[in-house]
Amino acid sequence: SDVALPAQTHGNLALEVVWTVIPLVTVIGLFFASSQVLGVVDARKPEEVSVKVEVVGYQWQWKFGYPGEGFEIYGTAQNYPELVVPIDERIEVTLVAQDVNHGFYIPEFLFQRDLVPGQVNHFEFTPNKLGTFAGQCSAFCGLLHHAMGFSVRVVTREEYEIWLTEMKPDPSASESPASDAADLSATVREWGIELSSATSASGEVSIGLTNGGTVPHEFIVVRTDLTTEELLATVDPASNRLDEAMLDAAGEQPEFAPGEVKLLTLDLSPGKYIVLCNIAGHFSNGMYASLEILAN
Repeated sequence: SDVALPAQTHGNLALEVVWTVIPLVTVIGLFFASSQVLGVVDARKPEEVSVKVEVVGYQWQWKFGYPGEGFEIYGTAQNYPELVVPIDERIEVTLVAQDVNHGFYIPEFLFQRDLVPGQVNHFEFTPNKLGTFAGQCSAFCGLLHHAMGFSVRVVTREEYEIWLTEMKPDPSASESPASDAADLSATVREWGIELSSATSASGEVSIGLTNGGTVPHEFIVVRTDLTTEELLATVDPASNRLDEAMLDAAGEQPEFAPGEVKLLTLDLSPGKYIVLCNIAGHFSNGMYASLEILAN
């Protein structure tokens, strides 16, 4: 039998140096390259900023504000908001979270920045390509996280000026009906509804509505003998809303923006009612109040 040992190799210094040095040099190179890129991405040049935008994330939509321009853009699950900016101009974006963590993510920009409650984040960028680019919340923020979409539209300066003119409120437009002439007044805001009175006489009842909050709200008058606790138990956990097909709604004011004043007139018979906002998550967070209509 063969009892001779094969050649014993205890190491290869050259090979070991190669597989150690090459990865080390690669990692060091990537570190310095990444540091330079991050420096460019996070660079602040306020003197070069042409347009300032404030982005507010809340469950479960976005608000885009243009400071000094006199208008804000609110998104809905059916109509995502659009951020419009001019090409080849430096844009400053301020990010604010109203409730929980959100993520401002634009895949085609290869960019994502967090929105954190209690903390204001910023970034600046200069778009160099015309077009519309889809965006999405990248931080899971609850049941309707998937509905937090938006888009960024990059246009020429001329198109941007035209868009600004179209978006700015018309100062000559007639004012909304004042709540002074109403039988009841109601203020809706995060997270509650304040009625001037918990009772009113039956018949034609006019309700002056004011959105005193920072996001759009709606106002639905529901006739029901259920308590608010019993009604809360019927909220659909998937949508975080009440099934309006199951409600005996006497009337409603669809979504209206912060600062808007509306007048809702209804014919109400004697009984117990609950007024509420049924936008996803709003009713569950306390946006309701009891109203009793008394017989004349």
